[in-house]
Amino acid sequence: MKRNYFFAITILAGTIIGGGMFATPYVVSKAGLLPLFVYLPILTFVQYTLHSIYAEIILSTPQKHRMPGYVGYYKGERAKKWTLLISIIGKHGALLAYILLGGTFLCGLLSPYLGGDVFIYATILFVIESLIVLFGLRLIAGVEFILSFLLVLLVFLIAFKSQGFFSLDNFTWFDKEFVFLPYGPIFFAVGGQAAIPEICRLLNHKKEKIRSAIKWGTIFPAFLMLFFVLVVVGVSGANTSPEALVGLKMYFHNGVITASLVFGLLTIITSFLVISQSLREVYWWDLKMNNKLSWVVACGIPFLLYLLGISNITKVIGLTGSITGGIFGVILILLLFKVKKERKKQPVLRVGLGKFWAFVLCFLFILGVLYELWYFIK
Repeated sequence: MKRNYFFAITILAGTIIGGGMFATPYVVSKAGLLPLFVYLPILTFVQYTLHSIYAEIILSTPQKHRMPGYVGYYKGERAKKWTLLISIIGKHGALLAYILLGGTFLCGLLSPYLGGDVFIYATILFVIESLIVLFGLRLIAGVEFILSFLLVLLVFLIAFKSQGFFSLDNFTWFDKEFVFLPYGPIFFAVGGQAAIPEICRLLNHKKEKIRSAIKWGTIFPAFLMLFFVLVVVGVSGANTSPEALVGLKMYFHNGVITASLVFGLLTIITSFLVISQSLREVYWWDLKMNNKLSWVVACGIPFLLYLLGISNITKVIGLTGSITGGIFGVILILLLFKVKKERKKQPVLRVGLGKFWAFVLCFLFILGVLYELWYFIK
């Protein structure tokens, strides 16, 4: 049972550690340290609360569902369809972010030897990933958490190698022009709702451990991200690149950067495969598209957005994190109060969220959505 407990923590941490972590140093280099020290603990606690709410909903319901299914069970088919739409938009946004990050990482690895620009490498990588999804080779998803551990080692390797380049002068304390910029990327970076059903399943016979697993599985990636951000920005300062790693090339030995880009790329690839396959199944099973068409739509829409010129990693991750994450936050909170009234069984885990704090959270989520839309248009 201890193995399942640590495995549950690992799954949540592995789900959280990914593309959002790579995008955070850039926004911190713009906004300053103060917004990081404000946003990161608050949003980590908020995501921990949302993870716990989702777990309580799962444990209160006899049937097994995913998020749209729980909404449909308690709120009806119309609410389920809207939730399904938000889920689809969020997954497409995440896939677009992975296309951008993967293309940048692959270009950083191969362009010094083969030439070419980011668009070429992003297209090549997208074609390969899409073909893997088409033929259903999902085994690689099982090693995602192992790659996350390797990334942890690489973060400490970068920290060790940065001793001669790290400088406090590279940090800014606060820039009011970019004060809200880190909100979306950090919210995206510390979210891991997709792993909560698996945690509940793993600890089905030890439900009292679920809260603890969610806590440590959420907190550990936040500390890792804080460490990663401080190291990257402390080294590259104003030269921090939107995906963090490529901007370190001028400071580190090629071997360190190559290893970082390889494992960053593998993490992005596995995330793309898992999410695209999940999205394909939504189109295939829930929306009743045929097998091939669901594959075309799931993989094709993010790449079409890329072809249309949506290529700003910071904006894509910010929009995905704040808009879909914020809306899902509101849905989860509203669903929790419905579940408390109508649940079929009493769960071990209960979230003591009063109506006042629920209103505050929903209000802040909505403000975040409005800001990101304004920033994107601006």
